[in-house]
Amino acid sequence: MTDHALRKLRANPRLAELAAFPFDFDVDRAAHGHVEPVRLASGGPLTVVAGDDTGGTYVVCGDGAVLHADSEGGACLIGTSVDEALEVLIGLADWGAFADLTPEDGEERILARTAEVEEEIREHYGIDAEREELLAGLGLARRSPVELVGMLHRALTRTEPDHVLLNARELNAYRFLHDPDEVPPPWEYLGVATDGYADPAAQPLATWTRPVLAQGRTEAVRVALIRRLDAFVMNQGLLRRPDTPGRLDPSPLRELAEEFEHLGDFPQALRAQRLYAALQDTPGERAAAAAAATRLEEAARRAPRVPVVS
Repeated sequence: MTDHALRKLRANPRLAELAAFPFDFDVDRAAHGHVEPVRLASGGPLTVVAGDDTGGTYVVCGDGAVLHADSEGGACLIGTSVDEALEVLIGLADWGAFADLTPEDGEERILARTAEVEEEIREHYGIDAEREELLAGLGLARRSPVELVGMLHRALTRTEPDHVLLNARELNAYRFLHDPDEVPPPWEYLGVATDGYADPAAQPLATWTRPVLAQGRTEAVRVALIRRLDAFVMNQGLLRRPDTPGRLDPSPLRELAEEFEHLGDFPQALRAQRLYAALQDTPGERAAAAAAATRLEEAARRAPRVPVVS
């Protein structure tokens, strides 16, 4: 993985100007950071290298992969390196218009989408001469739209679980580009077989997480748990008791806290435990849950610091 193109953009005002417009990769916006503090769920390093004109940012992860984080809480990988991300951004112009395509869609459909998107762009400004000048100046390859869609698709599919972005204050996950409205249950998210279980939802959460952890897939478990907790935070109606719809059953939150603690992710455990405590019915239950939250708060305070960018 290389970043020679990024160095050239920083050193050459003309190339930086072309990257910023019409290709919306503005290295000068890196100084502004992101619209809010963010971190990776996996805890790795992050560096903001550019921004776009809608408040989004381009962030390089520790392995060199490039995340695009928008200003509305969405994030996804667009390249395995800055050079690759720039080839996609310049070659596809409006990369988001191609994010639903895969190489299996075939050359005819990809080229038709390219013609449609670029025709619309050319109604407002030029991209052809600008593309050639920028690619040449950066020493990047001129690739076909089919190849670029393949590169973008491979990057997108690598976003989870190792490149999931969190709001560093609230610890909720940014949504993936094509996240479904309804978060799948952990056994589906983790791909665990449910043969022999009459009601998978009735099984302890550890039934699904521990076999996956034994495979070394720690980040897959972490992301599945974070997205499940996010769903409960956003819609406490998901905790309604089937037999008594007027009451909530907060026990799934306690389960989540226990699983996060097992992972050593005390900040997320604390987040789950605090909501669990807030939903207790009696003073005694609230006091016991609050005491557990205090213990987790102390553990979270002692936990290693995670890189944050803002």
